Amino acid sequence: MPLKDFTHLERLSAADMNRYFMQQAHVIKGSDESLASSTTLQNDNELLLPVAAGTSYWVQGFIIYSALAAADLKISFAGPAGSTFDYVSDAVGSGATAGVSTVSRSLQSLGSAPAPGGIGSGLGNALAFLPKGVMTVGGTAGNLQLQWAQLAASATATVVHARSVLIIRRLTD
Repeated sequence: MPLKDFTHLERLSAADMNRYFMQQAHVIKGSDESLASSTTLQNDNELLLPVAAGTSYWVQGFIIYSALAAADLKISFAGPAGSTFDYVSDAVGSGATAGVSTVSRSLQSLGSAPAPGGIGSGLGNALAFLPKGVMTVGGTAGNLQLQWAQLAASATATVVHARSVLIIRRLTD
């Protein structure tokens, strides 16, 4: 969206500030979050961002996680009613046994649950899920919310690590 040319002594309104200067938002996860013995998607405690009604966004993420190869990770996004989110699930595929493995770049949508693979517990075995795509919000504002769980239940916790990032950039008014 192009920036407006303001005239000399023209006063900026709050709407102008939101429209022209509040184009990007991000959240950086402050602490590790773990989940054991559960395949039920849960909302991430920190990785969510508010989205405005009738607006489209470029969404990008850098989600650092660790999981046993037998547990893997199940991941999804939730959004306001009437929203769509078409994104690429850019991550090591389920069933991986090493950091060098097949990468899944399949097209996903809001509510789908791709399964990035895990190779072991702990930060030393961490991998990254790199979603990117376009979200279009319908008539209801709300949050873009990362959700995740284990793909297969394991007593060893799956962890989404601190320093994971979710970024949105507004594409429309």
